[in-house]
Amino acid sequence: MKQLYLPLLLAILLFAPEFLSAQRVGRRGVNPVNTTASKKGPVYNFTLAQLQGRWQETKRTDADKSALPIGDTIYLHFTEADKVETRDGTKTIMRGVAFIDEPGNILVAAADVYTIGAISETELLLLDDDGTVHTLTKKDIFWRETLGKNAVTDPVLDTPLDPNLADLAGINWTVYRRRAKPGAVSNESVLIRYIKSIKDNGDKTATAELTFYSKDKTEVMPCTITVVNNQIEVKSGGHSWLMYVYKVEKDEWIFGDHKTLLYFAKPL
Repeated sequence: MKQLYLPLLLAILLFAPEFLSAQRVGRRGVNPVNTTASKKGPVYNFTLAQLQGRWQETKRTDADKSALPIGDTIYLHFTEADKVETRDGTKTIMRGVAFIDEPGNILVAAADVYTIGAISETELLLLDDDGTVHTLTKKDIFWRETLGKNAVTDPVLDTPLDPNLADLAGINWTVYRRRAKPGAVSNESVLIRYIKSIKDNGDKTATAELTFYSKDKTEVMPCTITVVNNQIEVKSGGHSWLMYVYKVEKDEWIFGDHKTLLYFAKPL
């Protein structure tokens, strides 16, 4: 008899969990809930309405929270729902469109791009691609607006170099600053953010990986770089940029057109 009970006991132990699970029902009037944890990226709720007004940089630190000198104070003045005036230090004011890009924490202010770290009523944290943290404080008026003096303008970069693609090869470049003339950048503009893995082919052409973005999206695609007379032409997909080169050194590459939009890039 014990030999008959043993297999029966084993069967009950094996199938009891499935039987009990099948018998579980929800309370009447309550819809079933999927308890499986869904993996989603972070959701940000930053809005331009939080940024309206004047913001002046008061502190700058690196990724390790060590203090950095501020030689070109950032000023942001959000004047309308989607309009902004920007200035670095005593340079010329740039006016353009402001918007927040996906995933909801990328601030595009005229020709500048930052990652929003935090926003409060009195403080704004903005991050650069290299980890630099800019702390901006809300102001009723900028200190420079009380000086009653004309601002010092940027030195004009109006003498392009003869491009040499070998000078750019082997370096991953990130655009850390843009300088645009009023009206040069709009919602429809497609702007360069990274140029990586540049390989010089030795015949005034090179290949690279290009990251560019517009209001709607960011794309990463292969590109070609070709020397055309005294300019470089960057082509990727259906986009192309014909630009001058104004400076190429180990720590900085300046390119674009001084009459419209300049890119300032440095090694990653």
